[in-house]
Amino acid sequence: MHIKVTEMVGESTAGWKDAVQSAVSEASRSLNEIVGVEVVNFTANVENGRVVEYKANLKVAHKT
Repeated sequence: MHIKVTEMVGESTAGWKDAVQSAVSEASRSLNEIVGVEVVNFTANVENGRVVEYKANLKVAHKT
């Protein structure tokens, strides 16, 4: 079995958990058999003193 790692960015206006799920959902459309993820970084966009968008950088491990 071979494992490949692909980097993804997920975005959400609801929170970081949703941003992670967004990236996993997007990855599952084109990658076969995702076996795990590593969250590398969390960031957010801020406007007028409020967080308006959450972002999660992930490494997605999948079988090739």
